Amino acid sequence: MTHNVIETNGLGKKYRSFWALKDCSITVPKGSVTALVGPNGAGKTTLLKLLVGLSKSSAGTSSMLGEPSSNATDFIAEIGYLAQEIPLYKQFNAKDHIVMGAHLNKTWDKASVEKRLNELGIPLDRSVGKLSGGQKAQVALALALAKKPKVLLLDEPVAALDPLARVDSYPH
Repeated sequence: MTHNVIETNGLGKKYRSFWALKDCSITVPKGSVTALVGPNGAGKTTLLKLLVGLSKSSAGTSSMLGEPSSNATDFIAEIGYLAQEIPLYKQFNAKDHIVMGAHLNKTWDKASVEKRLNELGIPLDRSVGKLSGGQKAQVALALALAKKPKVLLLDEPVAALDPLARVDSYPH
C-alpha cells in the first residue's frame, strides 16, 4: 500500500476549449495536513471533485488511498468531503441529517456530532434552511467529521463563518 493518500499525475479537466485544471501533479502523504492555495478559478474545487469522483478527468490520473479516483465507489466510505456549497437538505433539521448519516455510514459517530452541535448552541430540531450561513457550515463540518474518514477534503469550509467562529471550527 502507498504512503500517499492522494496522488495525481498530469491531471486535467477541460470544458470544451477551457481547461479548468491542467497538468496537476501532487502527492499528499499519509498523516499530513495540506492546503490548496490559489486565486479564484485556479481549479481547487475542480481538483477536489475529480478526487472524489464527482467529475471525470480529461487528462492524467488521480488516486486516493491507493485507488483510482475513477473507482470512487470502492473507497468513498473512507472519504469525508465537504463541498463549498454546503450540501444539506434545507427542509431537514440537524437531527434528520445525523440519523441519515448513521444509516449511510458504518463508522458514524453520532455522539460526537451531537456533542459538537450542542456545544455550539445549534438547535438540532430546527430545519437547516432556517439556520444562519455559519450555523449551516458548522452542521456540515460536524457531519463530515462524524463519518470518521481516513481522508477529509474541505472546500472552503470556513468561508461562511465569522472570524471568531473560524478559530473554534476545527477540533482540537
